[in-house]
Formats: sequence, C-alpha cells, structure tokens
Amino acid sequence: MAKVLWTDASGSVRVAKDEDNRFYEVQEDGNYAGLLAYERKGTHYSLTHTYVQEGYRGRGLGTALIREALSDLLREHAAVTNRCPVVDRFIEKHPQFHEILDLGSQAADDAHD
Repeated sequence: MAKVLWTDASGSVRVAKDEDNRFYEVQEDGNYAGLLAYERKGTHYSLTHTYVQEGYRGRGLGTALIREALSDLLREHAAVTNRCPVVDRFIEKHPQFHEILDLGSQAADDAHD
C-alpha cells in the first residue's frame, strides 16, 4: 500500500511511496501521472528511472515527484546512488540534495558495469 508523502495546497497533486513495488508515484486528481523507480538494499537506494506521462509533462509534476522522493530519503538517512539523468538535472538545480548522494557507492557500481 502506498504512503502519501505530500499533497499540494489544492489537494489535486500528491506524491506517494509504494515500498512493495519500489517506486514513488505522482498523481493528479487521483490519476497516475508518473513515477520514480528505485532498487533498495537495506538503507541504500539506487534511483533507476523517472517517468512522467506525456499529458502531464511541463507542469512541475516531475519536479514535485523528485523533490518529495529525495526529501523522504533524506528523512530516512538513506544512502543514494543515482542512475537517472532526470534526477541528475534536478540535483544540479537543487544543490541542497547533493548531500544525499553516496558517491563512493556510485563509483563502485560503475566499476561493476
């Protein structure tokens, strides 16, 4: 079952975490709009893919999704390896999330690719 992490002021946009299926989801008016998929081992998360459906793009839903997912991971004191270029671009614009990245783990993951 998904746990709601954030809802906008109007109540129409929400971000939830579905731990069973390993993704964060953004919805608008109760409809699926996109997700951020991850793999997890203990307290280590590897962010693998972000997707916003075509009809929902350009309205800040992806930004809300990534912001709330990273905020959740910060609260959990998780180590994060990022493999998603969309998350990379978000972090470039929001340096307050740099601290969440586990760069040593990223280098180790890259060495095994």
